[in-house]
Amino acid sequence: MKTLKSILCIALSLCTFLSLSAQKKSLKFHGKPDYYLECQSEALFKVADEGLDAFPPVVGAPIERRLALYNLDGLLHDTRNDNSEAFRGFVTSRVTKLLADLEKPFKRGVRIYKIYNEAFVVRTKSATIAFDISRCRCRGHKDPIVPTELAEKIVAKCDALFLTHYHGDHVDKYIVDLFVKAGKPVVAAPNILADKAGVTHRRNEEGIDNFELKLKSGKALQVSIIPAIHGKVMNNVYVVTTPDKYTVCHTGDMSGKSNFKWIPTIKDKVAKIDALLVNCWTGAIAKAIPGFDPRYVITGHENEMGHTIDHREAYWLSFTKLANIDYKYVVMGWGEWFTIK
Repeated sequence: MKTLKSILCIALSLCTFLSLSAQKKSLKFHGKPDYYLECQSEALFKVADEGLDAFPPVVGAPIERRLALYNLDGLLHDTRNDNSEAFRGFVTSRVTKLLADLEKPFKRGVRIYKIYNEAFVVRTKSATIAFDISRCRCRGHKDPIVPTELAEKIVAKCDALFLTHYHGDHVDKYIVDLFVKAGKPVVAAPNILADKAGVTHRRNEEGIDNFELKLKSGKALQVSIIPAIHGKVMNNVYVVTTPDKYTVCHTGDMSGKSNFKWIPTIKDKVAKIDALLVNCWTGAIAKAIPGFDPRYVITGHENEMGHTIDHREAYWLSFTKLANIDYKYVVMGWGEWFTIK
């Protein structure tokens, strides 16, 4: 209850700040182009936030939802917004809403939460699993994008953490330490924090590594690790089945032609996948998806703010790539969730 109250307080403070900020700002812009663009960004982030609330994630997307996401594409490809108050207020608002939903009881299905970038939380009645949680940073800035206080509260709700590859937008040592100190399992590729006590390093270069991962609750996850790569970087692809038999696959930043040696037949070697959490810019994404044969496809890594603008893959680009696939797909913004039953 205390945690829920603190979340509501953060949300209320944010709304109050934005309201007061809007009241104090002058609407006289002549001769002040930078100030004009600052105020315009605030207005556009606010309406995008409201639009995503009004039109939450669904298969495909109505035009209203796509307009909200495409509006964000424009804002997030303007580097003037990279460390702005409007941008940080938007992220805080989205993640606060996600956390508020995590506080609610959940009884049926599997709910996929997208925090930021490829940080996902997967929740069923029996377990809550985290993948690649990192607070991340904008290009050229030191402050975290996801506020530390909110990240800590999300970690407190999770039972285990899986880390795909050793890049800063996927591995956050501070987050790993929170899991380890709480006695919660962390599974990682062997080169990720290699000497870190409390981290289980697993990978079989010769094939799929299948094992059971015990949770503090006494329940167990069934895990399959596929030895993929991201360019030349070791990248674990995880297929995880919860005690109530929901299966998700997180690809990390799987990329490179060598992955296609095993992708076409992977569906025959792992449990039936309910949700494929795939990086939106993986090579030949439409070709890769049938190899996993999931019930649903959910993309990640759009608008990664650590990248140059030419490598901040837009939401409109994900919709374009997925338009003609024969699978149900969902494109989510930050701080959103989608439930599969």
